[in-house]
Amino acid sequence: MSKVSKILLTIAKKLLIFLISTVVLIVTGELVARAAEPGAFSVFDENPYVKRHKGLPQFHHPNFEGRWDGSWYSTNSLGLRGPELPAEKGENEFRVVALGDSCTFGKSVTEPESWPRQLETLLNEEFTDEREAVVANCGVNGFSGNNYIKMFQVIGKQLKPDLVVVGYNLNDFPNVQKKIDEKMHSTTKTRSAVTKVVGGQKNLDRFNEYALYRLARAFYRDITRARAWEDAERFAKESAKDKSLRKAKAQANSPEHLEALENQFLTLKKLANDAGAEIAFFLFPYESLVYLEEFDRTPIDRLRGICEKIDAPFVDLAEKFRETARETDPPREMFVYGDRYHPRPLGYRIVAENVVRVLRDRGWLDRE
Repeated sequence: MSKVSKILLTIAKKLLIFLISTVVLIVTGELVARAAEPGAFSVFDENPYVKRHKGLPQFHHPNFEGRWDGSWYSTNSLGLRGPELPAEKGENEFRVVALGDSCTFGKSVTEPESWPRQLETLLNEEFTDEREAVVANCGVNGFSGNNYIKMFQVIGKQLKPDLVVVGYNLNDFPNVQKKIDEKMHSTTKTRSAVTKVVGGQKNLDRFNEYALYRLARAFYRDITRARAWEDAERFAKESAKDKSLRKAKAQANSPEHLEALENQFLTLKKLANDAGAEIAFFLFPYESLVYLEEFDRTPIDRLRGICEKIDAPFVDLAEKFRETARETDPPREMFVYGDRYHPRPLGYRIVAENVVRVLRDRGWLDRE
């Protein structure tokens, strides 16, 4: 064998060792990252969704178990996250239907840590008689206001609830804060560069199936968090001269939008009341609302005003989230690592506690 051949063979061996080591390192990292995510361990992600289900844009497969985008899905025969519901409503059963999006579903936390399941636990602690609370988690990732209406018509109504609780989110309706958040993320140079390299957003989304990518994404969001807040404050200050933000403000304050949002709430209330149930609403706090000293209260005040107009309780969570975060120095983390929207279990506990408080104040827990 010639000297050149020996050199090439040595290089080839080293490259092979490097490649094998890299593969082993990536596979090991993927498995470790998966083991760190909440819920049962899984080697692969499995899509839990059925497309276009009874007028809904997507819905969970019934009796599904598996991991998807960092969350463990375990659904019952109705396709709802959580245990099987009794076939017939019990005589002493107080049944609750929880409507919402990924924050109601409980993205990135285990099922017992979601606010519907914590609400069920607190209600059963509250009852001193033979009544038993059963909460149906009708939250689905990506849902918004009109989907909540359809979800109640398709699933919620047949459950014969005594109470319906609707968890709205910032992205459920036009508002300036939502537009600021979108603008902030769309101007992130690193995200734009990565999207371009992989050939578009659709290809980038495919990486969500890998836990190592999810961990890297969360790490990046965490280390750029302070800068993101600064961008948010800057965008908010520039809202008067930014065309897209002025347009968002005009849309959010337009009579057409306000009427549509009010009609959405009225429709949900009518559907609940026609089914023999009371209804309550709340807005999930968003990260800047919890941690920034100055924030836009317009979305909160708007939803509260609608609830007052239609005589439905609005559960205000903002101040409680802010108080709890500031019980420690530096402020306590209230949201999932690297995530600006989905609360940690403590945040969902706050949701459940404050829903119970409002129900108690209304006297709805005292009824037979």
